[in-house]
Amino acid sequence: MDNQQSQDPKQERAQFLQRWKMHLSKLRDASKGRFKVDRYIDLIPEMLTDCYRFQVERRGHTFNEDTATAEHIRKAAEWLVGKSEKPGLFLFGKPGNGKTTLADAIKQLIDTLYYSNYSNERKQVRKIPASRLVDLARDERNELLADLKGTELLFIDDVGTEATSVKVWGNEVSPMVELLYQRYDRQLFTVITSNLESEDDIVNRYGDRINDRFAEMFDYLPFDNQSYRHRLTPLK
Repeated sequence: MDNQQSQDPKQERAQFLQRWKMHLSKLRDASKGRFKVDRYIDLIPEMLTDCYRFQVERRGHTFNEDTATAEHIRKAAEWLVGKSEKPGLFLFGKPGNGKTTLADAIKQLIDTLYYSNYSNERKQVRKIPASRLVDLARDERNELLADLKGTELLFIDDVGTEATSVKVWGNEVSPMVELLYQRYDRQLFTVITSNLESEDDIVNRYGDRINDRFAEMFDYLPFDNQSYRHRLTPLK
């Protein structure tokens, strides 16, 4: 006679359900949403304005806080502190109207607020030009592209200037699309700037599927103000 008694099916089912619920609980804890600024929340609009001013003045220009700039900073500050749950912020519009300046200011703010002498406590926003993604995709030995898919805080500049696809070992891949898909699935903090000006521009460049993903992933912040760049004047 077999001394080992088979487990009661009801008990086995209960234990399985308990393990299942614990697994789901761990998954929920691991995906609590994207990074949000949780320090000096009331001061973030003013601090972000200071960082924006710094970015303008370090290039030798004069900072003028016009209505459009103030509104862009206000909306970006609200996104930073978590008034929206979307993991991405999409700054778009014509060239020269402050998109990259604001994204650089966001990076400076976070890098400063969360600086620590201990690397495991430090938070930094990684910045990369969109055009570099193609080179990274071509180089199979380079692990940076894989790292970018999982890095907590990322700023991609000039989305739309990169080649939409590239052949890697005979396969057609789209580095930008794959990167954004991975980051969306993980709900990771992602700021992008682009000269693409409308939903049609996104569809024409990346297709309907990525356009839908953009809408799910990003809060849109349009820059429809005039360019701040000085007009070139001929030498006399």
